[in-house]
Amino acid sequence: MGALHAATFWCAALIFAARTPSVWRNPRGRAAWAATGVGALGLLTLGSVVPQTVLDGWLGGTNLVNLVQNVCATTAFWLMLRASTGDLPRRPVLAHPLALLAMVTAFTIPFACITDRGTTAFHFIVLGIDQTAMWLYASVYMACVAAITVTTLVRGMPTGRGALGVFRVGLVLVTLASVEEIVSLTADHLGLATAGVRDALRFAFDPPFYLGIVLVVVGMASFTVRRWVRDLRLGRHHRRLARVVRHHGLRPVERRADLRVRTYDLVIAIRDAEVQGRTIDPGELAHVRSAERLLARNLGG
Repeated sequence: MGALHAATFWCAALIFAARTPSVWRNPRGRAAWAATGVGALGLLTLGSVVPQTVLDGWLGGTNLVNLVQNVCATTAFWLMLRASTGDLPRRPVLAHPLALLAMVTAFTIPFACITDRGTTAFHFIVLGIDQTAMWLYASVYMACVAAITVTTLVRGMPTGRGALGVFRVGLVLVTLASVEEIVSLTADHLGLATAGVRDALRFAFDPPFYLGIVLVVVGMASFTVRRWVRDLRLGRHHRRLARVVRHHGLRPVERRADLRVRTYDLVIAIRDAEVQGRTIDPGELAHVRSAERLLARNLGG
């Protein structure tokens, strides 16, 4: 699992870094960008890149890193919910900042009630699952993640194939793993079933949960790559249309906006000139039509 944790971290970190220069010009993408960064921080606390003993040592060496990990994960999934519901007339209740505060508080309080947290241990929760406070801490955290991912699936994700399909499968896997983990935690805490069954339940959590996160990250990476390709194409259209505008001495509206809007303004200026009787070369009109098709697919996103 260490290799999977590390690969997921580096993928999320690279996407976060790659999107940083453009996100300030596109406020709509900030929640998804922040989700990637906070998620990468949470993955870092797993210890696959920097030893967990080192990270927890900075926090006092009493497994506080586990709480940080869960706060980061909850926040990352919540930011993803915010990003996916931004266009709704009314966001779901869970997307409100106070909902995030309530969820984090709900599992932080039982964490604070755990007696003798001991020294740094990767299996911190398993080692102390006999304590009711530990069971509540881990179970409430998993319930919060499940609630957020289900809300994202139901309210925030349009149907679609490709990257959207990968994204949805990832969220479904995280949801199923979260529910399975609550069952496993309860079985461990109450001593239900045999030791072998409880071991199997514990093992069944990591593969779907982290594979789900990988798929979510891959989906976000796909969105990023598609955005880069789109921007390259828009840049080419913008340069061609700018030459047409200069050739005909037109004066388009010059808005300080992103490349899509500026390209759209050039298209409008050329089309207005055409309506007013200006003769536009067929080759130039071909550039305009090509830009219009690209803008029709991408102006809203």
